[in-house]
Amino acid sequence: MIRKMLVLCVIAILVLAGGCTMNKHKQKPVSVLVVTGGHAFNKQSFVGMFDEMLGAQWRLFELKDDSEVFEDISNWDYDVIVFYNMTQNISAKRRANFLTLLDRGVGVVALHHSMANFSDWPEYKKTIGVKYYLAKTQEDGKVWPRSTYQENVQIPVHITDTHHPITAGLHDFTILDEAYKGFSLEPDNHLLLTTDQPASQKEIGWTRLYRKSRICTIQLGHGSEAYNHPAYSKLLHQAIQWAAGR
Repeated sequence: MIRKMLVLCVIAILVLAGGCTMNKHKQKPVSVLVVTGGHAFNKQSFVGMFDEMLGAQWRLFELKDDSEVFEDISNWDYDVIVFYNMTQNISAKRRANFLTLLDRGVGVVALHHSMANFSDWPEYKKTIGVKYYLAKTQEDGKVWPRSTYQENVQIPVHITDTHHPITAGLHDFTILDEAYKGFSLEPDNHLLLTTDQPASQKEIGWTRLYRKSRICTIQLGHGSEAYNHPAYSKLLHQAIQWAAGR
């Protein structure tokens, strides 16, 4: 009887220890702030894509004043910012607050038309690794014509880096989306996705590290055809997890 009790005690201790280990390593869901404004989109389909994501808690912030989300960051508790806005004005205070978040390691995922945000602020291009030109622009001794776009394009997507956590489990796919062309890129982007669609620039997805933050930019994501595409939603989910350091 004593031996049996000892065995049961040992088993109980092992079970409790295992449970403690699991709880210790169980991570909280990634906290995500999704920033929109300045560009129309199918809100129902877009929101539905985020609602289906596991391992993430998210909030939609619709900008009314271009960048007010960065006016006060004293109570900031988000792990990742997803940019899906297309706005321009950002004050010196808001710029400084945004850079403070990057210095804290808050991750960034920039989608589609957010490549055209804050055109007069060079630091934004350094952050997301790209600038889409809304008008003819002289920059670094070169004249850039206005960038181009074309809607309803079948875009073949090639996974350039098949070993990256963002592209894990994904294979080349085709998506009906809006193509961009004529944007400039930072030279130290790590390329993830490319296309040979003539209406599009070759580079359509990349990562970079800026200040203390992980950054992922995905050119795709114009409408419901993209939001409902399983490869796109998987790509976005894994980009958020990676940007959060998971």
